[in-house]
Amino acid sequence: MSAEDRKQAIVSAALPLFARRGYAETTTRDLAKAAGVSEPLLYKHFPSKEALYLEIQNSCCQGNDPASRKLAELVSELEPSASTLVYLVYYLVRLQVLGKPAGAIAWDTRQRLMLKSLLEDGVFARLMYRDRFECFCARIESCLDSAVASGEAVKSPLASGNRARFGHHLAAWLAAVHLPSKPAINYKATSEELIYQAVWFILRGMGMTDKAINTYYNPKALALFFRS
Repeated sequence: MSAEDRKQAIVSAALPLFARRGYAETTTRDLAKAAGVSEPLLYKHFPSKEALYLEIQNSCCQGNDPASRKLAELVSELEPSASTLVYLVYYLVRLQVLGKPAGAIAWDTRQRLMLKSLLEDGVFARLMYRDRFECFCARIESCLDSAVASGEAVKSPLASGNRARFGHHLAAWLAAVHLPSKPAINYKATSEELIYQAVWFILRGMGMTDKAINTYYNPKALALFFRS
């Protein structure tokens, strides 16, 4: 292996360990064993466990995977409107519940990294929210402002940004519930039905009217669009 390939292989091997054990409980011996290298070779590429963890954080926040590119496409190409809001919320929930479009990091690994970070120092979670979610959050707010102006949504007493954040929290919780091989909660719905219900709930909570939701929310058409 070249030095760069070896470095990337170490990062790939370390990801699942940090995701399942957290930063504090993962040792350099564990990391070296998972990567199939000696500890001295591990230190040659990463001078400390912290340096390796920082590399993982940086790679996760670069936004160069298919999921990030699809989001960037939506944010840049669609004008703020009630219909764009539906697209963005559907994208958010679909990504969390199904892990699609697939990213460079496995769906369950990403979810576990976030949860472990929240249980520890929160650094990884803060980076992800700042670098990967804030632009999405701002776009949702501009769509909501447009929907209110057109009469397709009602004004909300919530602080700017929180409507999007609360929607994300619901979707992220649905993802967390489905991490065990047997989901922690039985919602008595298929994955597609769960997405439909969650998107409707979020849009309604954000203030969209029933008429606007019925006009713009076509789950089958959206599913076809995102599969492509």
